Amino acid sequence: MALRESENVVICFDTSRSMYRTDIKPNRLFCCTKAIKKLIEERYQGDRASKFAIVNFSDSSKKVSGFSEYSEELFTSLDSLRFGGQSALGDGLALSIKIILEDLRRIMANVPRILIISDGNYTETSIDPLKMARLAQGLNIKIDSFRLGEQFKLGMLKKISDLTGGKYFYINDYNTLLKSAKDFAEGNIKQSSADSTQMIDNPQLLRKIAAELLNVQDLSKDQESKIKHLRGEADYKKCTICFQEKDPISKGSFFLTGRYCPNCQAPFHVGCLSEWSSSQKSDKLRDSGTCRCPHCFYLLKIPTEVTQARRLRTLSGTSSQKAIGPKKSDIIPAKLINTSVLGDQALYNSCPVCNFIFEDNQEIVQCGNYECEALYHKECFQQLEKGHCKTCSVKLTLERQY
Repeated sequence: MALRESENVVICFDTSRSMYRTDIKPNRLFCCTKAIKKLIEERYQGDRASKFAIVNFSDSSKKVSGFSEYSEELFTSLDSLRFGGQSALGDGLALSIKIILEDLRRIMANVPRILIISDGNYTETSIDPLKMARLAQGLNIKIDSFRLGEQFKLGMLKKISDLTGGKYFYINDYNTLLKSAKDFAEGNIKQSSADSTQMIDNPQLLRKIAAELLNVQDLSKDQESKIKHLRGEADYKKCTICFQEKDPISKGSFFLTGRYCPNCQAPFHVGCLSEWSSSQKSDKLRDSGTCRCPHCFYLLKIPTEVTQARRLRTLSGTSSQKAIGPKKSDIIPAKLINTSVLGDQALYNSCPVCNFIFEDNQEIVQCGNYECEALYHKECFQQLEKGHCKTCSVKLTLERQY
């Protein structure tokens, strides 16, 4: 039995007024809809893991259906397409790539592919189709094309398919259309058992498609309620890596350093997530400043300032893994320092006494214990009981340092 490589295919369907032409009777749109249904049915018989999404474009582009398996709902979406307007081919490709990028963030995503169904004509005012093809090429997304009827725009569809390594089908009658659909349906057979399509291996592209972490204030009421329900109201602002509310690295509160996975809403301190990411086996993920969510494996982008701060701590020897810290009975100097010197370290901290954040170009006090380095407002530092740090409990004396 032939081995198949499951694919997630975006059908990028031209529904401009040229699809009303009757060179393929009764008209192009009706015949293409029937052929695509046949394509999906035959692919499903050989590979039930492949999925299809539908995008249509005329004056603009629209997502008709997200990725789904063979179903009547998918066919109903195809039947809902109506022709009219001009042909924004570049816009259709841009939306198709956007849908695929969202899917590529998931660790078990199928091989991505786009199938354009069009006569190749397009409006000059839309996004440049070749620009979108080059983007797809960089993401290793193949774009196949069914070109209908006479040639337009100097073979634009063939250029797109050739550039991305996809297949180009020229169609001038219904029988050719059906054969092309059948060839595409059977086109995911692996050449060998060891063969696998290379996914994105460029660290810059990995970082570009990775999802941004959510701040506490970014959560919608529905998401916040869901987290409270799943984790208990007291835990939805606790990091699921260190299981603490306060950040063990920056000593800041969760409100300042806490983030959520946009896919499963698992909470993390950005510092904890950055430290956890360093244990990833993939060099490309580490080099790109991205990681997989420990819970749902969604591709996440680690803030640049956090990875830079981690490197600085490593270079300066202030990692908590180095040496044994001072005893609580020791008296060590605290530092009077300006927030402009600390940069992002001050940005991701709050004062342990008043829990308020710090301002730009403000003089503050830093605990001299390198395992702690808690930051205080000057007036708050004076309120410490017998000079003991509120975070690590060592006794501090104040010295001035810039």
